[in-house]
Amino acid sequence: MEASEISYKTLRRIQQLEKTSPLLTKIDVNFYHKLSEYLKNLESVLEQEENAQKIKLFNDEIQNAKKIAFGIYELREKKIVQAALSKVRGGKPDLKNVLDIEKKLYESLVEQIILSRKKILEEKSVEVKKDKSKTVTLKKEEIKRNTNPIVRVLEDIPEFVGTDMKTYSLRKNDVLTVSKEMSGPLVKRGVVKQIK
Repeated sequence: MEASEISYKTLRRIQQLEKTSPLLTKIDVNFYHKLSEYLKNLESVLEQEENAQKIKLFNDEIQNAKKIAFGIYELREKKIVQAALSKVRGGKPDLKNVLDIEKKLYESLVEQIILSRKKILEEKSVEVKKDKSKTVTLKKEEIKRNTNPIVRVLEDIPEFVGTDMKTYSLRKNDVLTVSKEMSGPLVKRGVVKQIK
């Protein structure tokens, strides 16, 4: 198939087939490459054209062809995403018409979905009460990495500037992590209690 065999008409036909089929339709294995060549050819003809009316026609054809091409890609992309989800959920999606370049997308999606599921569903987390209205969820890894003490505020503390030059306004039962330089004096004053 020559690049010239791709035309506005063939693009519309492919788009209609993709719209009506729940599965990926069969297209030329070099479709995207030939599409690119077709658009380049149109643009080179446009550059050489001097007739204003023909320039407008070529511009319209290029814009419409790009819209249809993007539409075809989006339809196929959606089917590839659905196939990846199906695979991860134990299905056997029909991939007979997937192109090599699309297969890379499919495989990377499957891999990412599996990794995300594992990370989100298997990661242990700990809920830490910040105050009466807020609960903060910390991952166990974050708690392990944090070497600063975790303290519970025993009484309302007037606003103050900490050793890190940040302004603090602490309320009774707030739970937070602060540097050792800050927690020491607050523990000595009896306004916070170290809980970890």
